[in-house]
Parts: sequence; C-alpha cells; structure tokens
Amino acid sequence: MELRQINYFITVAEELHFRKAADRIGISQPALSQQIQQLEAEIGGELFIRTKRKVSLTEAGKAFLPEAISLITQSVRAVDITRKAFSGLIGELTIGFVESATWDILPSILKIYRKLYPEVRISLLRLSTAQQVKQLAENKIHGGIVGYPVKEPLSCYSLREESYWVALPAGHSLTTVDMIRIEDLKKEAFITTSRETGQFYYDSMVKVCMDGGFSPMIVQTANEIYTVLSLVSCGIGIALIHESAKNLRNDIIYKPLYGTKQWAYQFSFAWKEENAAPAVKCLMEVVKEIYPR
Repeated sequence: MELRQINYFITVAEELHFRKAADRIGISQPALSQQIQQLEAEIGGELFIRTKRKVSLTEAGKAFLPEAISLITQSVRAVDITRKAFSGLIGELTIGFVESATWDILPSILKIYRKLYPEVRISLLRLSTAQQVKQLAENKIHGGIVGYPVKEPLSCYSLREESYWVALPAGHSLTTVDMIRIEDLKKEAFITTSRETGQFYYDSMVKVCMDGGFSPMIVQTANEIYTVLSLVSCGIGIALIHESAKNLRNDIIYKPLYGTKQWAYQFSFAWKEENAAPAVKCLMEVVKEIYPR
C-alpha cells in the first residue's frame, strides 16, 4: 500500500466520480482505476460500488476513509516535523554554562533564540569549563559557554574578554588609591574560588600575582563568586575578579587592576562541529549576531 494510492482513494471518495477525480489528480482515468484496483486487491475487498450512473463507497470504503485521511494527515505532519528538524526549528538542546555567564551573556542569547525558535526544548546545566569540555567530548551536551578558549577537536567562538578588577571591603586603605597595580597587593589577604571549582581562573589569578613578584596569601576559598564577594564585604580579605562580577554587590568597592596584560576571563561558546545538530547551528547564528567578531 502506497501513500499515493491512499491519496487517490480519498480523491475518488470525495468526488465519487473517476473522471473528475482523475482530472483533479492529473492522471488518466484508466491509470486511476488501475491504482484503485491494486489498492482493493491489497486490502482484500472492494472500496467502491461502480455502476454506469454513479460511484459510491462500500461499507468497507466508508470505514477505510477516515483512517485513510488520518494516514495522510499523519504523513504530512511527519514530513513537516522532519523538515523543521532539518532546519533547526524544532529539537532539543542541552547547553552548559559557567556561573558568570548567567549575569548577562546567557540571558541575552536565550532571549533572542527563544523568540526565533520557540519549539526547541532547551535544557541548561551549570558546569565548570573543564566539565563542559568533558561532556562535549562525550556528546552529553550540545554546546556551552566556557570561561576560556578550548582546543580542538572542539570548536570555539570568542564572546568577550574581561580584565581583572580588585574587590575591596569598604574602608580598605586601597579604596582611596586612583590606580591599583598588582605589586600593591603583595601584603594583602586573598579570597578566591577554589581550584576545583575553576582551575583556569585560579591558576590565572596566581600567575598574575607571580608575574607581579609575589605569591598570593590565600586565606579563604569558596565554590562561587557570590560567596567570595560576601567574604570580601565582611573584611576578611580582597579578591581579584573579572570585570562583570563588579555588578553583583553594591557594598563593595571595585577598582580596575593595572600592571597586568593577562585577561581574567575569556568567555567563549564551545561546541562539537562534527555532526552538530541543526539546532546548534541555528544557535550559533544567534550567538554570532549578538557577539560579532
């Protein structure tokens, strides 16, 4: 049984006239009759009562008609869904992100993407950059916003680079200094995220201090930047942060750090180019529109 034959049956059932049905389909009447006969032979009985005066449906034909219409409707829907999937209009996306991407990068991307592709289901996972790299390699996520550029075989698109700032508790002596340089922090107590939470950020911060001629005196670590800043506000120590983090609390003094050429954070979007789902490619179009190079 072919969908073409079912379409022919429906047309004849609607017209109840073989010549009119053949004209509507665009084939000859004998060819149409032959196709209907083949369909009847496969089903096992007549679908139409044919006389010289009229054509009507048999009881079996009446029973078959709604099912035939349902089959065609379902086939059209299946083709439509598949075409949408090919074009990235529907599907599923699992996206990883580092904590700081939630402050503005992730919301700005999702706001536009959801308007353009409302039928794509999105799952979001907060993961460190290292965790995202691992899950991308294992095909557990489709893409992710990472804190530093990743290497092949993954693809990487740079979003934004952020410089270092110093977070100081209110009343700290350095809050009155116009330009804070890395060497000014030699005797300071540092609060930072743990290396397990973000190896790249931790190692980068230590390197900045080492380049300034000293090893940082780390008095406390935390699993997230919010906790780090809370501890700074309590006067336990200072913190080196990336620029966008300075908007998280308003009871802390933030100063740009001079004397270092190293970026604190390099936001990028990472994905696996090989066999990337159409929805991922559509997401990348949105990403590149918001963050053009």
